[in-house]
Amino acid sequence: MRVIFTLAVATLASAQLSLRSVRRAPGSRHAPRMEYGRGAARDFLGAMTSRRSRRAEVQAADPDTLLTLVGAGVIGAGAMKLLGGDNAVAPVPAAPKPIAKMTVGPVKASDVTKAEVLDAQRKWADAIKSISRVYLNGGDYVKTASNAAAELYGYGKSKVLFKPTKAAEFPFRPTGEEAMSYFVGNDAVTNGYKEDAGFAINGGKGWSDVVFDNHEIDLNGNTAVAMGSYVFTCATTGKETRVEYTFG
Repeated sequence: MRVIFTLAVATLASAQLSLRSVRRAPGSRHAPRMEYGRGAARDFLGAMTSRRSRRAEVQAADPDTLLTLVGAGVIGAGAMKLLGGDNAVAPVPAAPKPIAKMTVGPVKASDVTKAEVLDAQRKWADAIKSISRVYLNGGDYVKTASNAAAELYGYGKSKVLFKPTKAAEFPFRPTGEEAMSYFVGNDAVTNGYKEDAGFAINGGKGWSDVVFDNHEIDLNGNTAVAMGSYVFTCATTGKETRVEYTFG
């Protein structure tokens, strides 16, 4: 016992700790008197002159004092058990409360970015101009359109919600074949719709330019929606046509 308390006082003196003890004067009706500093801890330990008095002092001390001493390393948990006997339970310091922090997580690899939306729009505009150019030059514009649709649309990979701008009789095109009918014309594909004159080739006049003007781009994790208007320039007359769009 003597060795334990000698080490405890030495630890206190070297660490320069500020501790607290609580005592009530014998026969006093007043509230316990608060004492701070190393002197309080030394007085508290020095008063323990016998096994019985040590137990009495420890048991009389309030839990906050014991927690302070144990937490500071002045009284070890083993010493507390010796002082209190076999039935004593050493007080356990309360765990510190976690500090709330606000963090901004990194963008996930699967998240769609604004740059990717703008890049997809650029590719779509380039595809329309390319299909028109190949058509006006007498090339295989159907193959060009098919390659563009495979790159820019999700046919065969997922559901595609495609409502063509000029489609009226068949306003929704859930399959790749129906989309091709709209872009290159009903006479260029099998089972094409008669209302389709070929949007990508402007009904035979072609497009020389397509310019996107985004009203808003809404990013939602691995999906994004863009809404606005784009301007098509006729390759034959130079006339400009503005059309509203929603791309997702």
